[in-house]
Amino acid sequence: MDATIAGLRQPKFRPGVTTAIEPGQAVLHHGTTRCAFAFEPAEAPAVARLIDQLAAGGIALDAMIAGVPDIAEKVPALLEQFDAIRLLVDSTPHRDGLVSGAQLYREIRRIAARVTQRVARSAFHTALIEGRATRTQLIGYALEYHYIVKAAPGLIGPALATAMTARERTVLQAFLKSELGHDAFLARALETVGITPDHLEAHQPLPATFALCAALGVYARQHPLSFKAVLFLFEEAQAAFVDAFDDRCRALGLPAAFYLPLRDHADLNADYDHADISRELMALEGVVDREAAVVVKRHVALMIETMIQQEEQILHFYAEPRATIARIFEDA
Repeated sequence: MDATIAGLRQPKFRPGVTTAIEPGQAVLHHGTTRCAFAFEPAEAPAVARLIDQLAAGGIALDAMIAGVPDIAEKVPALLEQFDAIRLLVDSTPHRDGLVSGAQLYREIRRIAARVTQRVARSAFHTALIEGRATRTQLIGYALEYHYIVKAAPGLIGPALATAMTARERTVLQAFLKSELGHDAFLARALETVGITPDHLEAHQPLPATFALCAALGVYARQHPLSFKAVLFLFEEAQAAFVDAFDDRCRALGLPAAFYLPLRDHADLNADYDHADISRELMALEGVVDREAAVVVKRHVALMIETMIQQEEQILHFYAEPRATIARIFEDA
């Protein structure tokens, strides 16, 4: 018999899992996840014992299987399924695979570089350099950028509720304070190209823009470690991109009052060392277990892929000539 199932030495139901044994089937719930499996009437006592063992935890896998001989051959596959839908944890957390927050930050920076190289380089940056980006696409980029900047304080705020130490709370408060009001001068920049405050209020973001904001807000409320880990993706200065954006704006005759505020915002991020916000917050995490580290890495990779999708959506959606800027709704 294998010593582990999916890496679990002493399987146990995750906190919050509820069970009910009904005639001919067992039903398990965890949040919105529901799992049911059928069994023969003669197997009912063994199923009940297995459920009890998983609820109590602390039993080695071999002993757990040996304790239910009537269904022993079915238990490994059953536990694999339970683990696949995240119903199980290990009763005794593994010490192997533990990392510090600082080490995890270094790992996610390497992952970010690999994902960017694998998926694609900046499509928008390429369009700027090659002179393909149009006036409408540049304005569309600024509109989507403004939406994120305007939403940022509301997305960051909930993270304060999960701050575990005074130092973490201080860092988050300073970061939140530094993000306030940035949308105002970006709005003034958009006004120079005909986008009024009323237009901005009516503006609806592209799907990828909304997805970026939604993910950041969910992480702030429900997975603070991922929130801290992904912040650098939004705050890191992209000097080459800003230079190319300015050059293309000048080539198309857009006013300096439109594109210089975007550079000013990038400079503000640099002045406040916002690119280091993830590093600073992650350094406060003394230890991160293997499961949490894997989740964080997945979230970072997904955020990068969504950012790449956002650029592609901007180029596609704002490529169409329109009487008014796309995604702005006006009264009929």
